[in-house]
Amino acid sequence: MQKFKKYLPLLIILFLYLGIFIFSIHLPQDPDLGWHLKYGEYFFSHGAILRDNTFSALMPNYHWNNSSWATDLLTYQAFNFFGFIGISILGALTIILTFFFIGKAAKLNLFEKSIIFPLILYFTNPVNSVSFRGQILSLMFMAIMFYILSIHKKDSKKILLLIPLFLLWSNFHGEFVLGIVLLLMWVGVYMIKEMFLNFGKNIKKLIVTEKLLLLASLGSVLSVVISPFGLGVYFESLGHLSNPLQKFVVEFLPIGELSTVWWHQILTGCIIFLGILLLGLGRKTLDKAPFYAPSIILFIMTFLIRRYAWPFYYSAIFLFQPAVNFLKPDNEKHTLYLTAFFVISFFSLSIALRYPFKDIRTYSWDVYCIKTVNCSPDSAKAVIDNKLNNDKLLTIYDYGGWLIWNYPNIKPTIDGRMHLWSENGFSAFGYYYPIEQNWKNIDGTPYNAVLTSHRKPIYQRLLELSMEGKWRLIYNDQNSAVFVRNKTLVNEGIVN
Repeated sequence: MQKFKKYLPLLIILFLYLGIFIFSIHLPQDPDLGWHLKYGEYFFSHGAILRDNTFSALMPNYHWNNSSWATDLLTYQAFNFFGFIGISILGALTIILTFFFIGKAAKLNLFEKSIIFPLILYFTNPVNSVSFRGQILSLMFMAIMFYILSIHKKDSKKILLLIPLFLLWSNFHGEFVLGIVLLLMWVGVYMIKEMFLNFGKNIKKLIVTEKLLLLASLGSVLSVVISPFGLGVYFESLGHLSNPLQKFVVEFLPIGELSTVWWHQILTGCIIFLGILLLGLGRKTLDKAPFYAPSIILFIMTFLIRRYAWPFYYSAIFLFQPAVNFLKPDNEKHTLYLTAFFVISFFSLSIALRYPFKDIRTYSWDVYCIKTVNCSPDSAKAVIDNKLNNDKLLTIYDYGGWLIWNYPNIKPTIDGRMHLWSENGFSAFGYYYPIEQNWKNIDGTPYNAVLTSHRKPIYQRLLELSMEGKWRLIYNDQNSAVFVRNKTLVNEGIVN
């Protein structure tokens, strides 16, 4: 019995991370997966990074600063060797590493992990459920950044690890810019705290003492330009902030009132408010203030831009800690057994939700097509069979990545890379979106054929035009439809 008690903490942490791994194995559901794979395939086939738009019809040869090019290589290799399950496992491992580093940064004990980790895993499920992509890598890099910041007092030289971290981050995902902002925010609060607690108002002495921290911060900002696209990675990421087309992208919209994410925000807001009340104003609280500030700012920003919710939940761990500790039993034995109960319950729930893992084992591009982008393989075949794959074909935005990977002889009109592209006053998405939404009549465009989902307003408009005899429906199923102008059918002999 004594031996079992000795190894119980090890078993608890093992089952906790195993539960996180099982819970985090999701079917790849990124609508952009196809073009990510094509970028990776291009690199390994040509030994170079693809820089121009060769996949889609709008804005041909547009030069794109792809800040996630390294993620594309990783995604392609996982898929090339292990298929969809390789991407799923890669995503789960990334999530485990994120929890590992954020837990180390916050110095969570086993009891705190048993409550906080499952809670954060639930809150971040909307982003994790898409499976592996650059966004969850950014969350992992953020967790590593906080961990490095948490240990710099013990070993000041390790703060220089921030420089290679941001060098990597800027080549894997454009959200490194948020990382830079959080880093500078942390450093600013830390310097103010140190100045008043330890250095009076002797700023010069503080700068000398913290020279490595300041050097690492400057190096982090500069290191991101060491990429194939140089300063272009900054321009690409910062360009999102001022682009008016962001209002059509769900991730950049405010969270909807009374939505699930909104309620999550209210709940987490109550927890961090309780955490702040329990912290008090002691020296220990002030020492951790640099970690609390990003969490509070991200909490506010999430109500304005939904995308900030995911980094917020991980950063909120620092303020969840005092609230969870308030529930901790005084008796060490009781704490250990209660922790074991929480972890086994979470592990059992993870197994129950994922077992028998049949969906993972039988996943295919056809299933992906139907479940993820609401398309159908037969609709693409109808386009090919009727020889509609030319520059007069309009395909919807959601189908872009799927077509790029699976049907290279069909050039989609637009794809998921292009929502904020603009050049010489022309915007691909700005041109396309009014047609998809039927704000601009498809009958007044140069397109003679359309491959669309039933979910898009253009589908209903094309049905109306078909009843008027102007267009003809040549393929239809429960997800997709293909329409052709009647004059095209007659003049070009495409359909009898």
